[in-house]
Amino acid sequence: MVLCLVHCSDTGSLSLANVTQRRRATIKLREAFKDELLALYPAQYAMDIDLTTFLKNVFPKHRAAIFDFGYFLTSTEKTAFYAAWYEYYCHPQAQNENTIPFFEQYSCRGLTIEQEHEMKKLAHCPIEKILEFADQK
Repeated sequence: MVLCLVHCSDTGSLSLANVTQRRRATIKLREAFKDELLALYPAQYAMDIDLTTFLKNVFPKHRAAIFDFGYFLTSTEKTAFYAAWYEYYCHPQAQNENTIPFFEQYSCRGLTIEQEHEMKKLAHCPIEKILEFADQK
């Protein structure tokens, strides 16, 4: 006997299999950003590598998790989710899916330790915004 839980609403169908897949995507999303959050917080610790280079190196991992997780969101949630994603990796004046990554906005080269801490906080905030979607539902 196969158990199939289905809930229909105006936002679509939600089956037990989809719930399980969304949970896996949620875990993958959190895991994808875990190391970066640990490196960025607390901000007072200096990094051995420039923040721009650090974030560029992990971009493919983040993009894969974003893609997988976005599949399970409603259209309204997707709009907000991708806006948070674009805020994190795009140039502030060109935030859309066609934009190439612009992690230079977090560059710490030539900055004082205090300014580097502020840049790390600047990178930390949009990541937290993205991960807020993993806490929903």
